[in-house]
Amino acid sequence: MTPTAAIKWPAPIASFRLIPRLGVDVAFSRSDGTVGGTISEADGIWPKRMRSIVRAGLSRWERPELIEDAETLVTELVTNALRHGRGDIRVRFYLAVDCIRIEVQDGSHETPVLRNAAPTDEDGRGLFLVRAVASDWGISTDGMTTWCALNF
Repeated sequence: MTPTAAIKWPAPIASFRLIPRLGVDVAFSRSDGTVGGTISEADGIWPKRMRSIVRAGLSRWERPELIEDAETLVTELVTNALRHGRGDIRVRFYLAVDCIRIEVQDGSHETPVLRNAAPTDEDGRGLFLVRAVASDWGISTDGMTTWCALNF
């Protein structure tokens, strides 16, 4: 049986499972203040938390060369999930044979759209960055999960 670690942030907001050498699974509930495309101050901490978790996982798996790109990817995907998704958010990242895969589930069946933001736009570049940085990326058939991969 594979050992796991569970950490609870102020209950019942989040759960965290570390499966050594395999992956990390984090689920959290958005606060009541995150609605209509705005992210509350309470939820604004999640991209930073996820960057720290990704950094720790990749350090543990001896993949420091992937940290900077993985932090960029998880930040963009979590921010998009907070801004455009519904309900709880789940972030998973794990090692595959030749890559790390990052998945963010946002509870919305609306398919994310890759935009070409104008230079004066304040947002709209998240998936553009994901496409530019990731080795591969996509959206699940139900539209609820956006994923990306970084090859090593």
